[in-house]
Amino acid sequence: MTAHKHLKQLVRARMEKTGETYTTARRHIIKDAPASTDADTRWHFPGNVPATTALRVLLAQAGVRDPHTGQPFSEAMTFVLAGGIGIGVFQFYYEKEDFASFFVSGRHSWQDDLVYLQKAAARLRLTAEVKEATGAKVADTQLRETLQRGPCVAWVDMALLPHRAMPAYYQGGGYHVVTVYRIDSDSVLIGDLGDEPVAVPLADFAAARARIKKQKHRLLSLSPAGKRPDVTNLVTDALEECRKELGKSSAKSMRGNFQLDVLKTWADRLHGDAGKDGWARVFKPGVNLWRGLTSIYDFIENYGTGGALCRSLFAEGLTEAAASLGDDRLAALAKRYTDLGRQWSELADTAMPEGVPVMRAAKKLRVQRGELLHSGAAPDKVRAAWEKIEEQQRAAGECFPLKEAQCDELRAELQAQVRAIYEAEVAAVA
Repeated sequence: MTAHKHLKQLVRARMEKTGETYTTARRHIIKDAPASTDADTRWHFPGNVPATTALRVLLAQAGVRDPHTGQPFSEAMTFVLAGGIGIGVFQFYYEKEDFASFFVSGRHSWQDDLVYLQKAAARLRLTAEVKEATGAKVADTQLRETLQRGPCVAWVDMALLPHRAMPAYYQGGGYHVVTVYRIDSDSVLIGDLGDEPVAVPLADFAAARARIKKQKHRLLSLSPAGKRPDVTNLVTDALEECRKELGKSSAKSMRGNFQLDVLKTWADRLHGDAGKDGWARVFKPGVNLWRGLTSIYDFIENYGTGGALCRSLFAEGLTEAAASLGDDRLAALAKRYTDLGRQWSELADTAMPEGVPVMRAAKKLRVQRGELLHSGAAPDKVRAAWEKIEEQQRAAGECFPLKEAQCDELRAELQAQVRAIYEAEVAAVA
């Protein structure tokens, strides 16, 4: 399985030539990556967004093709057809422990991979078969039976996947999906966004499938395609669903956190808010502010987005759709989201200023971690990157790299950028 062995070098070469970030350069390189030559993994694709990449694999295996190219849909077009972008912003503060955390997400239905995949399958006139089990033995039988018909999607706790080498305290919260290709005597071959499939010990994979109770042992597979879908209707329906969710989420709880107005709330909290949710109180200089700033950077650029909080990937899908369907309106919309992608990436960079050496080093280390994971590096190397990231956080807690006045200026700048992004997002939806 060496179809993608040169991707790492190609990504680095593009970064050097264009000055793009690792995530951006990789997104451009892997979109044209050839299929694997291995019989069981011939539908494996390197990817950016976990559930979108998994959907792309299943669509390709089910015989769904882009009618304009005769080839499997690209990840960008798959992303559009599955509902495109979304929004989610959450912050938590546990006062007794003095622990603050921040999260931002940008995929449609990001909070529920099952709903995301089921809706996409229905839009594409496919039947999604879902299996769940309470026990490991039944779960193993279901997996083996499902794989006889082709690859499937499995829900796992990523913190229990050995190749990710994550700190133990992430266990129980590493919500994630992977594509399963094959079971060997003592291992499972999976797709996990990387350049090549990854072999995971069978026992470790079973533990990862069982860890998170509400998605325990869940699998999803798709039935083969029949009549080719009408891409014009698919794009229209998907964008309408995208538009509705951004304006008024169908989430059953905390609905306000899942629609664009949450960006305005976040901006208000960033600076000048003396209340209990204001960043000056929740994310005080030290480990909490470090965690908040690095989270802005990580969740926008590195955490399953393809960079720019999925906006750039969305723009590329819209550009493809515009060319295929001859629709200039989609091309204009693509330009808006290209600009929005740039704004989101600028926000991520502002959160971790290049002029602050330890913050520049922190960004570089996160890029290295991603490159190691994608290229299939040994787990001990990935673990070493995680350990250095942990060390940086501890050091920031002991001696934060910015003075109080600089922190205030940074939060004011972030606020201005988030407010500008909010206005641009609302205009794009309109």
